[in-house]
Amino acid sequence: MSDIHITINGGNNQILPNATEAVQNFYGDRLAEKILADPARQESAVPATQKLLLYVDEERLPRYLSLLGECQSAAELAKVVVEMCEAEPKLTKEEIVKERFIGLLLPVAEKLTKGKTIDNIRARINDVLASRPRHRM
Repeated sequence: MSDIHITINGGNNQILPNATEAVQNFYGDRLAEKILADPARQESAVPATQKLLLYVDEERLPRYLSLLGECQSAAELAKVVVEMCEAEPKLTKEEIVKERFIGLLLPVAEKLTKGKTIDNIRARINDVLASRPRHRM
């Protein structure tokens, strides 16, 4: 008999000592992180508007693109992003302040002339989130 070391860190686990094969499938929002973290895929010819489909509904995308394209300041952009977060189930408060998401918005926000840095836009998004009234459930 050989020595086997098994480390389990959270989640649901099955230990199958007599199994000859095991298949594990992963589903969920981490796929977007993997796709966007891979530099080979990120530099592909897929435009930013198509990458936004990872986060928003296809039917609402044209409206969001229009709103983002009209933003002239980072504060206006932040208001649109928070509106998107409230309407889209795939967007969370944590996701909208990440560099990879904000980076998708910059090519679309063509009229944005000042304050185009990731850090500034993140700060404006946080300002808008902080100014929103909290809802109790």
